[in-house]
Amino acid sequence: MEKAGKEKFWETSSSEEPWLRLAQGISLVTNPLFVALPLCLIVALLTASDILQALLWWVVTAVGVSFAPLFFIQHGVRRGRYTDHHVSQREQRLIPLLFAVACMAITFILLLLLRASPALIATVIGMLVSCIIALIMTQFWKISLHVVGITGAITLLGLLGGPLFFLLSPLVLLVSWARWRVEAHTPLQPLAGIALAVAVTVAIFWLFRML
Repeated sequence: MEKAGKEKFWETSSSEEPWLRLAQGISLVTNPLFVALPLCLIVALLTASDILQALLWWVVTAVGVSFAPLFFIQHGVRRGRYTDHHVSQREQRLIPLLFAVACMAITFILLLLLRASPALIATVIGMLVSCIIALIMTQFWKISLHVVGITGAITLLGLLGGPLFFLLSPLVLLVSWARWRVEAHTPLQPLAGIALAVAVTVAIFWLFRML
C-alpha cells in the first residue's frame, strides 16, 4: 500500500481492478461539491413557501457552494497546480479550501438578503464551519472531506426531514471504504470526518433551535 494521500487512479492490476475501479467511481460521485447539490435542493424544497422560491435559493447556493469551487479546482488541474480534481495532495489543499470558504461566506450573505429559510442558512453555515475546521486541520493532517460531506448531508437530512433519511447511513461506510481503497486516506481520517460532520451539524441545528 502506498502512503495514504497519494490517490490511486487508473494504474491497476487485473486482480485488484474491479474493486479499485468501484472505489474510484464512488469517490467521483461522492465528491462533497457534488453531494451539496441535491442536499441544498432538498432543503430548499422542504422549507421554501413555493417551488420558484426554492429554485432561486438553490441556484444561488449551487453556484456559490458547488459550481464556483469546482470551476476553480478544474482550472487549477488544467494549469497543473493540482494533481487531480479531488486535490488529493494535502499540501495543495490550502488555496482551494480558502476559495471555498470565501464562496460559502458570499453565499451565506446572499441567502440572508434573499431571506432564505433558517434551515438552508444553517446548512450553509454548517458547510462553512466544517470547511474552516478542515482548512485548519489540513495544515498538518488530511481529514476526509468526502466523508465529511456525505456524513453531514445524511445527518442534516435526518434531523430536518425525519429518521427515514438515516437509512442512508451505510453510504458513510461505503464512502469511507472507497477513500481508503484508493489510498487517499488512512482508516482514522474517515473516522475523523464522521465525527466532525456529526458534531458540526448537530451543534448548528441546536443553535438554530431546530432540534
